Amino acid sequence: MSLPLLLSVFAIPTISIPFVYLAGKKSTKAAAGIVAAIALINMALLAMTIPYIQGADHSYTETYTWIPQLNGTEFTLYVDGISVSVAMISLVLIFVAAIYSVNYMSGKKNLPVYYALLCMLSVGLIGVFLTSNMILFYFCWELMLVPAYFIVGEWGYRNSYKSALKLFIFTHAGAVFVLLGIGATYWLTGTTDMLSAQGILATAANSEVAKWILIALTGGFAVKMAVFPVHMWLPDAHSEAPAPMSALLSGVIISAGAYAILRLSFGMVFPSVGLTFGTYFPYALS
Repeated sequence: MSLPLLLSVFAIPTISIPFVYLAGKKSTKAAAGIVAAIALINMALLAMTIPYIQGADHSYTETYTWIPQLNGTEFTLYVDGISVSVAMISLVLIFVAAIYSVNYMSGKKNLPVYYALLCMLSVGLIGVFLTSNMILFYFCWELMLVPAYFIVGEWGYRNSYKSALKLFIFTHAGAVFVLLGIGATYWLTGTTDMLSAQGILATAANSEVAKWILIALTGGFAVKMAVFPVHMWLPDAHSEAPAPMSALLSGVIISAGAYAILRLSFGMVFPSVGLTFGTYFPYALS
């Protein structure tokens, strides 16, 4: 039986969130150290998937039964060359943010909560990059917003709460379109698995619905990616956020939007709507 590498990458920071908070009550350096150590452990676990990715399948997959009451619904954790790369970059930045925060955030209030939120942010990011189940993807997509909102609002500068609220409104509005796209995909394909949906959409007779799915997903992800004209949340959030969070906004969270467009919009839906329709999107996003 193979080791549950991807499940461990997802589970370790999830389980560790309360322990990070409790450690921070005694020592903020200990809390930062736990977050940094988790990032290093997860990088090592992801590195163990690389030989599989370099193999014939060019991917590494783990499938688990999720919510047995729903007819044994399964979800898949999946990495390929793209997802393992962006996940690694995200973990490196989480590691750097945790270490840098020790001195930068010294003297700030509620630091145990800060480090717990930083750990929660890593859970959301990892989930976005590692899952091929659209329900879990959306949960993690929204989970990223929670720590980002509170970190910008609580530990930012003078207008931090106003900037955090703008971040919340814009990205949550974009998430509504993502949810509509995922719901329509399930309605059209009968599955929440991205890989299965891709094959079904490629042969679906109703390409008009697929076009609207592509528009909804791409538009929703573009908000998180801060693409014009839905980028207005980004300047304020960057300027008001503490430096570690500002680095994560530009280096990871925006990249998550680009990854989602590549994985869902163009990877899952685009093949079903044809080249002519899809060629407009890269120019719109450039």
